Amino acid sequence: MKKPSCFYNLESKKNLSGEQLIFFNMTYGYKYYDVVKKKTIYSNLRISSRWAIQKEYWDNVNCRANKLYVRKFGKDINDALDRLESTSYTQLSVFREIHELNPSPQELKELIQIKLGRIIKKSTDISIVEFITKQKAYRTILPTSSSNFWSFKTGQQYDNLIKQIEKYEKHINSILTFETLTEIIYWDFYKTINDLHFNENKVYYTTTTIAKVCKHLRTIFNSATEEGLSIGINYSKKSLKIHPTEAIHETFLTEQQLEIIINNDASHSAEYTHAKNYIIISSFLGLRIEDMVNLHELSAEKITWNSKEYDCIITKIRKAKKNNIPLKVAIPILEPLRDFLVLNGNKFPVFPSQPNIRKVIKKYLTHLKFNDLVEIKLNFYLQEPSFKKMKQCNVFTPHDCRATFITNLRNIGVSHDTIEPITHPRVKSKNITDAYDKSLMFDKMVKFIDEINSKKSSLFRY
Repeated sequence: MKKPSCFYNLESKKNLSGEQLIFFNMTYGYKYYDVVKKKTIYSNLRISSRWAIQKEYWDNVNCRANKLYVRKFGKDINDALDRLESTSYTQLSVFREIHELNPSPQELKELIQIKLGRIIKKSTDISIVEFITKQKAYRTILPTSSSNFWSFKTGQQYDNLIKQIEKYEKHINSILTFETLTEIIYWDFYKTINDLHFNENKVYYTTTTIAKVCKHLRTIFNSATEEGLSIGINYSKKSLKIHPTEAIHETFLTEQQLEIIINNDASHSAEYTHAKNYIIISSFLGLRIEDMVNLHELSAEKITWNSKEYDCIITKIRKAKKNNIPLKVAIPILEPLRDFLVLNGNKFPVFPSQPNIRKVIKKYLTHLKFNDLVEIKLNFYLQEPSFKKMKQCNVFTPHDCRATFITNLRNIGVSHDTIEPITHPRVKSKNITDAYDKSLMFDKMVKFIDEINSKKSSLFRY
């Protein structure tokens, strides 16, 4: 932003005493587009000092009352001009720091006059709890088609946020409002509710839990801004966002566990069927959940490559992109998955939502009593990580099916160089042709098939 500069001028019109009013002017790069004149207009700050002086006493070089005036009448006028100038620079700097843009001359003038005590600040500040309460009452009764609609569950999440803010307010004996919010208060809020939770439950919040609180609070800030409320911090700064860190664990299903799942009859339960289907398909394709939920749109293909027929799928890998180009990979249909497709009419099933998939997998593995202990790393907010052991069925996630695919292949001796093009496809050039792309895909797929068949695995074979 432009470095500000200032100058003074005397009003041309004189008062009855022959004095001229002193005006302070500041240029700081503010501009706007005039839709009528169809051009960019630059505008400067102009504000009265509320002091007047006869021209003979004005020092045009130093822009202050001259020495003769000071000797006769004192330096009050110069002190007032010093204060006006320093206040103007400070208020401009503060506004820029908070909003990362220039204020309009009218906005800056109002801030300066408030700071100088010339006018009383118009308070639009309200309690954050009060605002959230009104938002919940309004949004939960909107039609579900509205972009502002909050479901009952979402409303409960903001009820929890209200409770956390109220606990903080009780702790600091003060009401949390939008305009009085500072970065110090912002960070103290998270630390304090974390400490209070520990005092009540003897365990701290995880970083992921605090990240959810942060996400909800920032949503409220967005809503408040849309309604014209002023917020004391620039909450959109990346440095004020808390990122989730999930519990870290390493687990996978062995070939023996996969055989139990393949042979298990889950037909009596729709949830168990979804879980079984997901585990089998993902564990033999190595796909992430975002690709798995779109798999029902595809069919197994029979392609001929170098005079041989192969069963495979050709799918996008949605997480992996290069130069904004979605990548595709050809994955062979291994024998257990081929048998599964035959039993299911050669169609991939439609899966429930991602959160539900996570739930039913845990329920299904609990039903199968997959109770081996797995060490997990828990990341607590502002605390050192801790480690604990939990049952595999309680920590297993859809992504662990991908780990199952990769780990079992490595365990039977398939090389990393063979696995990686299937699980982590790459593109070397954004100008790659479709024909060359298919050549790469199918060559890598055939190499993958040849190597796993040489390992004589009971499950991982084509």
